Amino acid sequence: MADLHPSFPRIVAPGGRTAVQLTSGPGFAYPLYYYIPSITADGRTLIHHMAVDGTVQLHRLDLRTGVSEQLTHATHPETWWRPWCWDAGAGVRDHQSILAVQREEVIWTEGTTIRARSLAGGAPRDLLELPADRIPIGQGCVSGDGRWLVHIHADRERFLSIFEDDPDYPTYWSRRERCRDTRLDALDLETGEQRTLVVIASPIHHVLPVGERQLVFCHPTSEMAMLLTDLDGGWYTHLRTQGLDGGQVCHYLGTERGLMYEVLDGRERPRAGIIDPASRRAFELPLPEDVGYVHTGRDPSGRRWLFEDDGPLGHVVRFLESHDDVAGDTWRLLTSDWPAFGDTDGQKAHHHPQVVLDGRWLLITAGDPATRTNQLFLLDIADLPATAGIPDVRARRA
Repeated sequence: MADLHPSFPRIVAPGGRTAVQLTSGPGFAYPLYYYIPSITADGRTLIHHMAVDGTVQLHRLDLRTGVSEQLTHATHPETWWRPWCWDAGAGVRDHQSILAVQREEVIWTEGTTIRARSLAGGAPRDLLELPADRIPIGQGCVSGDGRWLVHIHADRERFLSIFEDDPDYPTYWSRRERCRDTRLDALDLETGEQRTLVVIASPIHHVLPVGERQLVFCHPTSEMAMLLTDLDGGWYTHLRTQGLDGGQVCHYLGTERGLMYEVLDGRERPRAGIIDPASRRAFELPLPEDVGYVHTGRDPSGRRWLFEDDGPLGHVVRFLESHDDVAGDTWRLLTSDWPAFGDTDGQKAHHHPQVVLDGRWLLITAGDPATRTNQLFLLDIADLPATAGIPDVRARRA
């Protein structure tokens, strides 16, 4: 706790653990989408969104001094990440910004313009202007070696046709086949070289790095799945197809030990798993019977299995203490029900748990009853050991 400024309020989170509240209202604060980092390599600076008064902008928060600074002053009217969240108004494209950790730069999109700003200072600069008939539609990343910006864009007219008459969620999925010529592109941040890696007839929601040159993205047209490609492009492959019960991979996270994920929407119980992209070796286990809608937590080390669960117990965080095929799995609730505000189906209301700051804290978005908004909190998890009983699926070295 010594590295956190004492001005941040210490609270008792639902369930009894210590938490530190990093932001406060008015407005809704939330990190970059949790598949990618929001905190600089030195653990000092947190990059986050703030949606307030009809605008969404990026801010930086110095965790050691408590000083906050607004990084962007975008005014573009088109920011809505449909259908995954509510419309926050004008500004930067919501949930699509990136922290380039190795370069200490923040990258965001205004309309069809991709921009960047160094955290060391200086004015924002333009990286790329997409043609007017294209539309950015998903969360990008920087490659594992820090050199390439990987971003997603689609045919504007075809993509927007999916949302005619404001469809419900099942209708959205049935219309995804309307989307054509969606591209996963890469921009060399050193030379300016551009290349197209994948063209697919489906929206792409996310892409994240695996090692220095590989990438995982989602989803194909009519199902959920994690798909593997690389910076040379021209190919992709499933890493884990549907099970016989119809279960499909929804959320997936890159870790030192492999890609962690959960399997949802099958006739059997939801499952959690980890897979090594190199060997395709995988391990899966069933989640608790009373689990609801799940987000697998992001632990960069891959050693602690944590899950956001929105179900019969409320909005909680679960920790798998140990796995045992014979004696059964041992689970612990890290929080009791911690309700969110706003549209609870939207991304601004999800915990999106991620282990940060040398494994001592869990960064989450959670409700602040004082302002009836969702804010950023650090939940103390310094006492949690690695989850026991999980085999190492990584390829064996000769």
